[in-house]
Amino acid sequence: MGLIKRIKNSKKPLLDQIIDLISSSIIKKATEKHRSNRYCKTYRTYDQMVALLFGQLNKCFTLRDIVIGFNISADFLADIGLKQSPARSTMSYGHKRRDWQVFEFDISIKLTAKPISTELD
Repeated sequence: MGLIKRIKNSKKPLLDQIIDLISSSIIKKATEKHRSNRYCKTYRTYDQMVALLFGQLNKCFTLRDIVIGFNISADFLADIGLKQSPARSTMSYGHKRRDWQVFEFDISIKLTAKPISTELD
């Protein structure tokens, strides 16, 4: 078996390259199934997913860390598909109102092709 040669794409941020691996149809179907955008008009499910991925990749501990990271530059926001950096209060409201299952089961199952166990073994 041969190794697959991957070409480094240095023109895009790493976060954008990871987001490109997630099909927009997966996000759209999960959003429609859970009606996760019904309470949040400006902070969409996609925006929350990007913020959560950014926070995980950059070891952010608070919403403030994520906001500060997003405010690096307007070009960075455009590269990752956001129109503007969400405010901390907007992100907090979205986290309270949006069903966590839209990310846990629907998107993760489609990406890994198997459910992620939520129980401790």
